[in-house]
Amino acid sequence: MKIDLERIEKLSALKLDESEKEAILKDLEEIIGYFENLKEVDTEGVEPMVYGEKIELFLRDDIVKDGLHLKDLEQLRELFGDGFFRVKRIIGE
Repeated sequence: MKIDLERIEKLSALKLDESEKEAILKDLEEIIGYFENLKEVDTEGVEPMVYGEKIELFLRDDIVKDGLHLKDLEQLRELFGDGFFRVKRIIGE
């Protein structure tokens, strides 16, 4: 399999010098070679597996509780205005 390193370099927006290209090419060929070896493994009759072991989720019950009331929040005038909470601007500073 031929690896198009120039295309990979362009797609990843990287600028590699020759020594980096040689090292990456060697690593990629080794990785692809490993996966080529896996093609030889006989998987006939083997069920696909997502997890190595059975995972049991422990979820809590959803319990409806009283939340915050608008009249209580309006007491905090510096945090509340125009029907919304006011927060410090962090985007575009």
